[in-house]
Amino acid sequence: MTDNRYYTKQFPLAIYDSKPVPCGETRGYEVHILTCERDRTMAFWALKSFYHYLDERPPLVVHDDGSLTEESVRSFQDHFPGCTVVRADRADADSRLREALSALPLCELWRFRCDFQLAKKLFDFPCLSAEPFIVAIDSDILFFRKPLEILECVRASVPFMSSDYQDAYEFDAPGLIPRLNSGLFGLRGVDFDFRLVETLLQSAVDASPARRFQFWKGWLEQTMLACLFSRSAGRRVLDLSRYQISSMLIGDETISQHFVNDGSRSAFFSWGLRRLDETGFLKAVSP
Repeated sequence: MTDNRYYTKQFPLAIYDSKPVPCGETRGYEVHILTCERDRTMAFWALKSFYHYLDERPPLVVHDDGSLTEESVRSFQDHFPGCTVVRADRADADSRLREALSALPLCELWRFRCDFQLAKKLFDFPCLSAEPFIVAIDSDILFFRKPLEILECVRASVPFMSSDYQDAYEFDAPGLIPRLNSGLFGLRGVDFDFRLVETLLQSAVDASPARRFQFWKGWLEQTMLACLFSRSAGRRVLDLSRYQISSMLIGDETISQHFVNDGSRSAFFSWGLRRLDETGFLKAVSP
């Protein structure tokens, strides 16, 4: 029996021998991922498994947190022909993003002057998108079956969001749906109401002025995205029993698993990649 060390050290690199996935053949929605050099291999597994089971080829936008090397950028472009890699310095200078936040001082402060990369999921994804619907995937998610619910949502332009096992929010807000997770979600571009984000940020600052420059990390990005989703029309919460999270056991009905940073991250390799190996995924995506 193959031990966990194999799935942690050797097997993950096999994804770099898989066949390229052309992007942009399916229009109407885009896939966005924010990743870093440390998580590059995980991001490849996340994207390759998603596109394989999705069996569609929407455009892909890879957002650099500032640590991706030139080699990594070329690797994304080689494996996902037609994808867009947004380098961190280019994003910071992009006029679309600057203009969108120019009249929103707290949003501008959070995005440009606080060291919190996850803010890019909230601001950069919609501002730098060329399609009306955005599907966001974290690097630490794996797919094991066809995500039919996601396909139904993107085709009908219905917002969706994955569930969490806890309320991982920085604060409560009127109408906020409990236990949502921003690792996997879909929103229309029009659902990203930055003025609402500014209002919520101001309320948080008013409640604790001393934390004006201190509360930008934690679960703030997830809280804001959950607030936007909770106010979106026709929204759909993905079933936690199939779009799973943390240390939930992977079963025959599991569509995806999000291995969050709560102690379950290592299971991405020891559980997740082992499961994909057992199903013959790597052979299916080999040249």
